[in-house]
Amino acid sequence: MENDVLNEQIAYYRARAQEYDESILEAGRSASTEGKQTNEEPDPIERGMHLLQQMGMFGQVLELACGTGIWTEVLLQIGQEVTAIDAAPEMLSIARQKLGNAPVNYQQADLFNWEPVQKYDLVFFAFWLSHIPPEMLDTFLDKVRLAVRPGGKMVIFDEYAPTDEDRSVAKGDIYAMRPLRDGRTFTIVKVFYDLNALQEKLNHSGFEVQIEKLSSVFFFLSAKRQQTT
Repeated sequence: MENDVLNEQIAYYRARAQEYDESILEAGRSASTEGKQTNEEPDPIERGMHLLQQMGMFGQVLELACGTGIWTEVLLQIGQEVTAIDAAPEMLSIARQKLGNAPVNYQQADLFNWEPVQKYDLVFFAFWLSHIPPEMLDTFLDKVRLAVRPGGKMVIFDEYAPTDEDRSVAKGDIYAMRPLRDGRTFTIVKVFYDLNALQEKLNHSGFEVQIEKLSSVFFFLSAKRQQTT
């Protein structure tokens, strides 16, 4: 069933491309009012973008699961060369339209079959970790580690806890039944990884990790790959 769900997950994001930006903005606004957040505070997506901008400049940057280019636009401000990968051609098409002639190397690839071909100063992915099945997480993170140059960084933005909407569409422990506006529904992977376990896993694989919770739902993880000796 796993391969079927992963294929359906790609189909979902292909079909969702035209709705994606609005739904992400709504997720940020909703999360900013959950827990201890107030309407006067910036939403967690804006806070995550600010943290990313404050990380300084990088040479080679890789974005995985770039979607419609929401985060790519930020990466262009801090990266000399940006490569953006996504499995959905519809997402990549919107990103190209949105970013115009920006110097981005777009690549279409299923990230579960993707293999890094070079090393980068920064590898970034948002809203992707939670779509990786637990049994595939180690393999994927190993690939990311290989893509990060020693001394380089990996940054992850995602959810560590479900929103009310996530709970309403949950289908067991690691799946969700996501609807689109046209009434179609798709089964996708949706996992809320324990941050302490994630940090321990990354520390063990040679990263120095810092994690900041941006709301009761979202987190920003920055991990520096240790220099080899």
